[in-house]
Amino acid sequence: MDLLDHPLKVAPTAALVLSFARSLYQGGPTRTYYEKLDLRESDALARSMDPATGGVVLVRKRFIRYQLEQFLNEDEPVQICIPGAGLDPLSLHLSEYHGSAIHSIYELDAAHLQAKAHHYQGLLPDEPPVHFIQADITDTLHLEHRLRDAGYSSGRPTIIVFEGIVHYLSEENFIDLMQTFSTPNKTNIVLMDYLLPEYAIPHSALPLFHSTKQQVESMTGKAIQTYSREQMFSAIASLHGDVVGVDSMKSAEFKLNGRNELFYEEGEGLIEMMAFYL
Repeated sequence: MDLLDHPLKVAPTAALVLSFARSLYQGGPTRTYYEKLDLRESDALARSMDPATGGVVLVRKRFIRYQLEQFLNEDEPVQICIPGAGLDPLSLHLSEYHGSAIHSIYELDAAHLQAKAHHYQGLLPDEPPVHFIQADITDTLHLEHRLRDAGYSSGRPTIIVFEGIVHYLSEENFIDLMQTFSTPNKTNIVLMDYLLPEYAIPHSALPLFHSTKQQVESMTGKAIQTYSREQMFSAIASLHGDVVGVDSMKSAEFKLNGRNELFYEEGEGLIEMMAFYL
């Protein structure tokens, strides 16, 4: 049987995120790809968890798309780089809806990308090209070589989509990775999220914070890193970056929907979204 006939196995945490975000993958190439994923176990787990967890994931993913739309410009096609891309079909979405504003896309991850590339066959347009780079994103010395060999140009403006990744990195690893994308004139843009520390979470959301953190740590076997807004500003200052904006889940939901139905307090959504020039 051909590899393309096999459902694509997904790591537990990634599968859970994709299950929560199902409504984003209901049409076109992303739906075709999504239907190839084996999410049966994660679908059952998602149904057993607090619905608010799914709300956080969905607002995060929608807001990343919203931010991308703000920065993409057909007159100045950019590179898109997605460290820790996993099996998320963001590049399919971008190719379908914003292809003329993108020069090339680079997906980076330590595993699964070969299988993902196979499952993308026949779904991607010829332009923009999508490059799959299997690499450890914390091994920044080799990462730079792998990017360059794939055609990445440090002289072309780039949007770095860093979604759902910094929770698994130390601050030192985060800064080292970001230095890979640093430019003299701050022509690159980083879009990311980070998990707030417990003291920044309102009392009403603490049960969600503890249950979600415990669940993810149990699934990954790793301690989850939290970052305050002040810590993130300090880290970005050390990179000589310029923060464009910071949004709580309350703010992000309002920008997306024009109203709040899930998040009414700062910190209630557990994470914040940040964009900065680098």
